[in-house]
Amino acid sequence: MEIVILVSLLSLYCDFTDAECLVISPARLVVKYGDPASSNCSSDTPVEMGWEATQGGVGLTDNKVKILNWKVDSVTDWKIKPTCFTDGGQCQKELNITVYKLPDSVSISYRKYPDPMVEGHQYLLQCLVQNIAPIGRLRVTFYKVSTTGEQTELDTQQKSKDNINTPENGTYTLDFTPGRDDDGAQLLCSAMLDLGPEGPQPPPVMDSNRLNTNVHYKPQITSPGCFSMSITEGDTLSLNCSANGNPAPSYDWLLSHADPNTMEERSVVTITNMAKSHSGNYTCIAINPLGKSTCTVNVEVTGASGQTAGSALVAVLLLQLIHWL
Repeated sequence: MEIVILVSLLSLYCDFTDAECLVISPARLVVKYGDPASSNCSSDTPVEMGWEATQGGVGLTDNKVKILNWKVDSVTDWKIKPTCFTDGGQCQKELNITVYKLPDSVSISYRKYPDPMVEGHQYLLQCLVQNIAPIGRLRVTFYKVSTTGEQTELDTQQKSKDNINTPENGTYTLDFTPGRDDDGAQLLCSAMLDLGPEGPQPPPVMDSNRLNTNVHYKPQITSPGCFSMSITEGDTLSLNCSANGNPAPSYDWLLSHADPNTMEERSVVTITNMAKSHSGNYTCIAINPLGKSTCTVNVEVTGASGQTAGSALVAVLLLQLIHWL
């Protein structure tokens, strides 16, 4: 009576702890679609065992064995679940297998093409990964590459689709707000299939094409400041105005000594033989379609005391442009 009870208890224990009945080695496989795969099922004591599978199934052995191999020359079933079992199904163990496929292509684009990009505006980037499996193990990263070649990670995304085994297309999006420093940079996305330690190492990565950015922005100062200055009568004044903007700005000079104020459309103003009547403010205006910036230099013309007759002084200033809308 005690023997019968003991056998029943062992059978019940085996049902709930199948790891004690059967051992699969390797316990987890990561297989590329179309590649071969194999695993062994073993038992501490000889038993009649078999493999149930949509590919490579093995019927229950006629004799008791301690080990039974499952093997497939080419895995073509995305949902394959090989299961080792013993006579009567008292013990069974499923092989943990992941079938994967690298993407056919990875591409990046704008959801709506900007023509051109404008500083401070928001644009939607879209990364399309085509025909990949399993998509739940895919990580997509957006990058920006500066004009100096420095690569910056913008965002990394992964979708929870662990229940999908067959190939899928994945679309990943990112809001991008460019600044003036992004003009000339490149944007791309990268798809990495991380299948864990049993998968290929390092995890396979496929980069997209690159988008060239053309960012338009209003003029901005390019020199260290505006000045008040003095110059001697009879000398030559040369004022050089420069600004950084896209599209390239045009320049106007507002000359206070003229009556009425005179606007000159050029970046450099040169006045020879300065007179005291030329004293006053000289204002440069840098303009493009997105805005304008101004910079004013106050010039005071002084007497020629201490100067050699006929001497000339050329004052050249790089004017800092103070932004205003």
